[in-house]
Amino acid sequence: MGLPVTITHRTDPGRERHENQDSIGHIRDERTGLDLLIIADGVGGGACGQVASRLAVQTIRQTFFALLEEVGETGERLRRAVLEANRMILQRARGDRSCKGMGSTCAVVVVIEDVAHLAHVGDSRVYLIRQNRIVRLTRDHTRVQRMLEGGLITEDEAANHPERNWLDRALGLREDLRVEVREEPLPLEPEDLLVVCTDGLTGLVRDDEIFRILRQMPTKEATDVLIATANARGGPDNISIAIARIGTAPPAIR
Repeated sequence: MGLPVTITHRTDPGRERHENQDSIGHIRDERTGLDLLIIADGVGGGACGQVASRLAVQTIRQTFFALLEEVGETGERLRRAVLEANRMILQRARGDRSCKGMGSTCAVVVVIEDVAHLAHVGDSRVYLIRQNRIVRLTRDHTRVQRMLEGGLITEDEAANHPERNWLDRALGLREDLRVEVREEPLPLEPEDLLVVCTDGLTGLVRDDEIFRILRQMPTKEATDVLIATANARGGPDNISIAIARIGTAPPAIR
């Protein structure tokens, strides 16, 4: 019997965007007992970013479950599902000239029994909050992340760099996409929080602030506060967050 999972998610257009190009998908499969959680952040002019992110969520969900009988390893199913989303976005863009160049990030979490499987492309992130720590489980696929890892800039410079949103990797950019899949599933413990979010949140709210807010109040209220905080700081981008709470214990008050 696996640990119980409670999912909370919300997306907001922000203060400066007329459309919301983020998409969130969650499905709980009672047959297998797993939760599949997907966040995608679309890229492209007009409505094309929204088309790309919705197509990413729909394709990953459908392909992942279609492969249940064919592919036994969860991480490989995730990889194939994300690759299929990449193919579908490229195909749609080729068929609609107005959407040429559209793309999307994605961050995907599968919780089954007492482990989590992760896959991502782009700069949407997954965090683990456990006890008194927040740990980033994903690496941004951006030019600035490469500069940071190469020692060319500092953390503070990276946070305000003019090219911080320049993606090295995203769905829909090229056919030979490399999907980053966590090699080993993450063992879960009661009271763990898995946080999946777009850069509309992390570009404005620091990791330590995400941790503090999520440890101070129930998940639904914390989600609202995080989005309100990003909007209070300008909200220049769409903001999306999804939280998987593992176990049934209430959050600690700090």
